[in-house]
Amino acid sequence: MSEPTTVYPVGRTDVGKRLDRFLQEKIPRLSRNRIQEMIRDRVVLSWDARVRPATVLVPGGVVRIEYVPLPETLLEQEIPVLMRGDGWLAVDKPAGIPVHPVNTVRENTVIRMLRRQEGCEDLRLAHRLDRETSGVLLVADNPDTARTLSLAFENREAGKEYVAVVRGVLGEDRGTIDLPVGKACNSEVFVRQAAGAGAPSETVWQVEARGPGATLLRLFPRTGRRHQIRVHLEAIGFPVLGDLLYGRPDQDYLDLVSGLRDPRKEEGGPDRQLLHCARLRIESVAGGLDCSSPVPDLFHQCLQRVSPSNWL
Repeated sequence: MSEPTTVYPVGRTDVGKRLDRFLQEKIPRLSRNRIQEMIRDRVVLSWDARVRPATVLVPGGVVRIEYVPLPETLLEQEIPVLMRGDGWLAVDKPAGIPVHPVNTVRENTVIRMLRRQEGCEDLRLAHRLDRETSGVLLVADNPDTARTLSLAFENREAGKEYVAVVRGVLGEDRGTIDLPVGKACNSEVFVRQAAGAGAPSETVWQVEARGPGATLLRLFPRTGRRHQIRVHLEAIGFPVLGDLLYGRPDQDYLDLVSGLRDPRKEEGGPDRQLLHCARLRIESVAGGLDCSSPVPDLFHQCLQRVSPSNWL
């Protein structure tokens, strides 16, 4: 499956900008390291200049990002289907598999694996889950249903329940985190969000179980900001166990995405963030949609294994 070259013309307001800043504006989901790798390996300029992050954009220029085929061995892994409805299906997303194509993975993504599995190229995502988050994921098989489901999420008609294992033992049994969420301005990681400024955000939580040094929580996000649950839990001092982006130094995450090391393996902790979408409900869908996914055994195992002297 081929993909076209991406072309970004240099506009009037772009003239004089550095190439790396220009591309970060165009592709905000990529970290600074990813942008620099792309500039080194894939970027072509329409004018005569050395291609480097500090290259200054010129009037009338065009920046091209060449598609580079990646050798991928197709995963022989079935994506479990939890429920089917008129124009949609709910699947149990495994941890560690991105939902859509990214720079390093294209064919081994949930949506492309499902298209092959279901024999339907029209399948499309109705919402997103982070790569390391598991659980209920909705997929539509036509544009109208995809639009209907996406609007349900935008209009806060979707009831979402997550389960997480967090570092530390919460004393209260339940509570609400009401903190705005927005971009983390002082972080080297471009995708990192932070609590305290940004869009209004609310997460309700309740304790499911407690271990020696960790707590199993059920969480009900009332809004849908990027990384909201993870940001909120970090903000109150109880980050998700195994999360390298929140509650950890920037370098831990940067080392992971650059392929240098996974700090979690050095510590003997879980090799994923322990966050799971356990239930989704959308009453406005014809026939009703109420789908659940069982909490992975790993969550209960890690809950009992973490001690106060072993913060992973």
